[in-house]
Amino acid sequence: MKSTEEKLLLRRRGGGSVIERSPVFSSDAEILYVVCGSVVRAYGVRTGELITEYEKLKGKIVGVQLHPINPDVIVACSENGELIQWNCGSRLPSSIMGLKFNNAQTATVTGFHLLPPNPQESETNKCIVCVVWKKANNDVSQLSTFCSQTGSFLLNMKFRLDDHAHNVAFGGRPGGEYVAGIHKNVLQFSDAVEWKECDKQYIGGGRWFTCVACHPEERCIATGDNTGRVLIWWNLLTSGKPTWAVYHWHALPVQAITFSQAGSHFYSGAGECVLVKWTLDKPLDRKFLPRLPTPICHLSMGPDNKYLAVSTSDNGIQILDPQLKLISMIQHFTWQVEAKHGLPLFPAGITVDPRTKAMVLNGRTGHVQFYSPRSTTLLYNMDITGMNYLTQERNDVIVNTDVTKVSLNCNGHWMATVEQRDDGETNMEVRLKFWHYDNVKQSFSLNTSVELPHQGGVTALAFQPSPDPQQQLAVTAGRDFRFRIWGLVESTNIYKKGIMVWRCESVGFFRNLPARDISFSADGSLMAVTFGPTLTLWVPETNQLKCSLTDIHSQTNLSHVEFGMVDCSHLVVTGSPVNINVWNLLTLSLIWRVPVHVNILTADPCSEFMAVFTSSNDLFVFSPRCSKPVYMQEAIVPVNCSLLCAAFVPHFGLERTSGISWQEHSQLYFLDSSQELLTLERPCEDANEKEGLALPISSLQPATFFSTFLAKHRTSDVEKLRVNTEQQLGVPGATALRELLSAPAHTMPPVSLLCGPLLHSLVASDVKQTAGKKTTLKHEEMSEASRMETEDSEVDSEDGASGIELMKPKELKVESCKLPVIDSTRTVSAADVESRLVSVLKEDVDWTLLLVQ
Repeated sequence: MKSTEEKLLLRRRGGGSVIERSPVFSSDAEILYVVCGSVVRAYGVRTGELITEYEKLKGKIVGVQLHPINPDVIVACSENGELIQWNCGSRLPSSIMGLKFNNAQTATVTGFHLLPPNPQESETNKCIVCVVWKKANNDVSQLSTFCSQTGSFLLNMKFRLDDHAHNVAFGGRPGGEYVAGIHKNVLQFSDAVEWKECDKQYIGGGRWFTCVACHPEERCIATGDNTGRVLIWWNLLTSGKPTWAVYHWHALPVQAITFSQAGSHFYSGAGECVLVKWTLDKPLDRKFLPRLPTPICHLSMGPDNKYLAVSTSDNGIQILDPQLKLISMIQHFTWQVEAKHGLPLFPAGITVDPRTKAMVLNGRTGHVQFYSPRSTTLLYNMDITGMNYLTQERNDVIVNTDVTKVSLNCNGHWMATVEQRDDGETNMEVRLKFWHYDNVKQSFSLNTSVELPHQGGVTALAFQPSPDPQQQLAVTAGRDFRFRIWGLVESTNIYKKGIMVWRCESVGFFRNLPARDISFSADGSLMAVTFGPTLTLWVPETNQLKCSLTDIHSQTNLSHVEFGMVDCSHLVVTGSPVNINVWNLLTLSLIWRVPVHVNILTADPCSEFMAVFTSSNDLFVFSPRCSKPVYMQEAIVPVNCSLLCAAFVPHFGLERTSGISWQEHSQLYFLDSSQELLTLERPCEDANEKEGLALPISSLQPATFFSTFLAKHRTSDVEKLRVNTEQQLGVPGATALRELLSAPAHTMPPVSLLCGPLLHSLVASDVKQTAGKKTTLKHEEMSEASRMETEDSEVDSEDGASGIELMKPKELKVESCKLPVIDSTRTVSAADVESRLVSVLKEDVDWTLLLVQ
């Protein structure tokens, strides 16, 4: 096969941060504007559904705000200093302007705020743009002001600000605005009307400020520090001595503070996953909202105190009412909170649910999420561990139990998970759980839980492909150099008679080598397990070793193994940090090898293609039959990112394909370290397709019970098409097909030897049926004969006799050949493999050289 010349574009189908910046409510508190990369998304507050998107900015957006004069206009600023305005009723920008920095080559904007014009000035539309920016390779930010009409530079404030989201805040009623900023243990403040910097700065002791907020009416400032305290400051902008009060409940550093609209209350959040509502005049009068999914990042108050938006670190936004009751939630893709106990992000990888074609991968800590890439929506999060999230301590790291492996069987009725906790001090916790899908409850329920299935943890988990619900097998491989086969048996518990549970049936090992990965053949008759540098093949039902294959040119431990699919079911692909090998099970030989560092290897369950991601983020798509890839792309993600996992997701029924040959049956998705779900598409496809669908304004209203019975589109008096079909008794060639499908796929001879007898049986059946048919309409036979003469030159119909006489095809003499049965006691020697590789490996292709060319 030739490599694809057309370069595909990288598109995001999930992930993307909606919590990097604070969200903003509309003037009527019905819409929430959220920054996501280079676009601004508008969500319905009461439904949490995506309404529309505003774009046109080239760089990353650092903030969004309602215009201080016209609340129907939203304003955003990019990191390269581009200021843009949109009318809320239109997605087209009303104005785009660039801010003129004195050193524009090195300035990077990290935040902005728009202040209303001074009432004493004649130009009422001349707003002031306050911009937080920093120079390249500098962690200290500065504060400068610009003109909103011309973008010209006005004033550089002598503020030194920390490089985080809540380093500066603005407050005060119109005509009395002020600004406050923090830098380590220094609190800075200034009058934003006359722009005269105050001579006073508070310098704290050994406690550092972590966030700052300003009172909306009075000249009062709230700061949070690294010890969990909230300090309320008064008289900072006067000549007198400043006073402060301490509000202390949090044990971890305070992450966000916001005041209510009148300023009588304020809210604070930290790493304890608890939202605290304080009364300003009564420090001991406080309310709590505990058990938030993850730590709080941002807090945003809506107009008239209608709603409060709480951004959490799992990439979700919860919208609450003043009584702290949940109204709606905005979350399309759940992020993993960064693990501090040695596990990578998304350690369970990506698994496809056969029922819904949804991705199953890590979600919140201890959960798995079911995410639909087709509709780009989060279906639900499922709690696997059943444990509360343990928050961190100030001077210690608390390790939570997390899901490390997930697998589903071929029909999606069984799911197996592995959860693990290892703090390095106590005994390691490992649990293997089997979940059964309940069709009535439409959810998974726990069936069997196994404590410590393997010493040291589990490295691989897989189900045997089997459509029989009573004959299910699962295999786990562990760091104890063994694999275990689990099967369904009837429970021996007197209280649960008749219930099928999972039990370990056998254990396998090979030469005291570490077991790494597992893969099943398409029909489930063979199981491949990698032990060190050796590929071993087993019969799952009997746990019998059939053969072992080792590459004599490399003794590196194999990290990946995949069986070929469709026409490549007799081929097995193995990957390691050194190369990728393809083995032929009919000849027990290595047919080709390519030197690449395999990071991820995934196979399409519906076609013969596989995808390999290397350690340098290069992508190669290939078929095991040929050593030359069908598609390749260098550095598919930036250098500062890494790829975590990937999977082929089959298309839904008659779903529109992307027109790419190797993605005709399934779509390749992969997840990077920025927690963005990516895919490859053709450039000619609609570039305006965004994550989620734009909803009409009417969808902002919550659904009622009666509305669910009404159809959105009604049709009537539609004539249904009738398809004329001919009835036929029996299936032509049924015997030949039954014999073909009865043998295991990996023992089948080449397709070229099977096509002859199969087609011969089909043609012979058609000839018998044609000979038995007698037709009285001669002109129909003549027209049929002339049509077939144009289609096939081998059909002779010049005599015009009744019936169509077909020429007999040449008889194919196929000798009954004995298929190479894998010897259970055979181990391929190094000399045998060396002799078989002499003529084959001459055609190997170095994929890295193809990228350079």
